[in-house]
This record gives sequence, structure tokens and C-alpha cells, in this order.
Amino acid sequence: MLAGLAAGCTHQSAQSAGPRRASVESCIQFGITAIKHHVTVTSVPAACQGLTRAQVNFAVGTALHVMAVGGGGKVGERKRVAQFSPFLAHLAATVPEEHSRPAMPVSAPTAQPVASRTALGLVALVTWLITVGLGAVMLVRWIAHGGLRRARAGKARFPAPMIFAHFGLAMTGLGVWIAYLATGVTAVAWIASALLLPVTGLGLAVLIASLSEHALAATASAPVADAPPPARHPPAMVVAAHGVFAVATILFAILAALGR
Repeated sequence: MLAGLAAGCTHQSAQSAGPRRASVESCIQFGITAIKHHVTVTSVPAACQGLTRAQVNFAVGTALHVMAVGGGGKVGERKRVAQFSPFLAHLAATVPEEHSRPAMPVSAPTAQPVASRTALGLVALVTWLITVGLGAVMLVRWIAHGGLRRARAGKARFPAPMIFAHFGLAMTGLGVWIAYLATGVTAVAWIASALLLPVTGLGLAVLIASLSEHALAATASAPVADAPPPARHPPAMVVAAHGVFAVATILFAILAALGR
């Protein structure tokens, strides 16, 4: 009977214009024919050669389902499937393992961009905290040494709201950045990065005005009797470190927002 099936397949291929490649459809048709003629398949036929084990299993299941359809409902169909299964039971098992492997290995998606963005976000958080901490030290020193009194008296080169706005925006941006790290929403990271622009502008304005005030106080011929003493400037190392960490914060925040 197997020889008859093979001869039939050879006769059909001889009548066609050219040789056919095995497919799931041809394998299903072979299974249906084997069940009709009660042939037990023990090797891979030409109609199923080259298919993966999953494809052969699908073809066997489809052939069994097609031949089991009939009267008796689900119970009758299950009985017929059990009756026909021995004819095709060994077909899938005869498919070599190498045919079941994918032709090209599928690599798992890498998590490096996400890990890189998270690392940059954490580094930006650390530099932001250091920058705000240094700014808080300079703000407290400025108030303690009469800077706020001079600003209220109109003796300072910059108004007090400017320095408080600088510090307040920096704190607001820090809070937004923490929200970004908690949620992972890129738009929140860009909002925090955008807040760094006015913070930087106000910081530069305060620095330039403070240096100008210090230069004028140093070149004055005689101090005014009732004027409050000039506010002492913070150490140059603190100012320089504040600026360096501020630049680093801007750089890391933008890189994290870009996802680099």
C-alpha cells in the first residue's frame, strides 16, 4: 500500500510542469490518503520532507480532524480520532530534530538601552543633589552675611527674588526628575531638563552681578557710614564645584532623556 501511495505521488508529479516542494498542504493530503487506505506511516514521505516537527504535527492533526468529522458529535469525533491516530502516530516522531530548529537563531532583545538610560538618570540625580546642596550652602551663607539685608535695602546688584527663583527652580526640577525616575516617562525627563535652562540663566546672572558687586566694593574709596556691610562671597572652590556639577547635571539629564 505504501508503494501504491508513492507511485501515485510519482505519477502526479510526472504530470505536473515541474517538481513540487513539500508543504504543509501536501503533508495534510498525504495523511488523509494514508488514513483512507489504513496505511501505517513509519517514515517521512516526500510530501512532508523538509518540514519542521511543528509543521508535521499540525498536518497530522489537521488530517485526523478532517477524517474524524461525521456523525455522533464530539464523542463520535474523538472516537474516530483515536481510531485513526495509529496510522500517523509515528510520522512526527520520524522528523529529525535538526529540522525543528529555526534556520536563523533568534537573539533575545537586549536591555542595554534601558539600563543605560536608568544609569544616566541616576547619575544625573546624584549630580543634581550635589549641585542643589552646594547651592543651599551658598544661599545660607549669603543670608547669614547680610546679603538679604543688602538686597532689601537696594544695595545689592541683583534683587533677592532672583536668587530665590534660581534655587526654587532648581529644587522644582529636582522633584520633576525624581518623578521621571519613578515613572520612566520620557516627557517628564524633558520637562525637568527644560527647567534647567532658566536655572542656568538665573545662576549666571547672579554670579555676574555678585562679582560686579564685589569689584565695586573693593575699589570704593570709603564705605558709607549707615550702609550694611557687603556680603562676603562663598569660597571660590564652592562656587567652582557648584558650576561643574551643574554642567554635569545638564549633560547627564539630556543624555538620559535622549535614551543614549
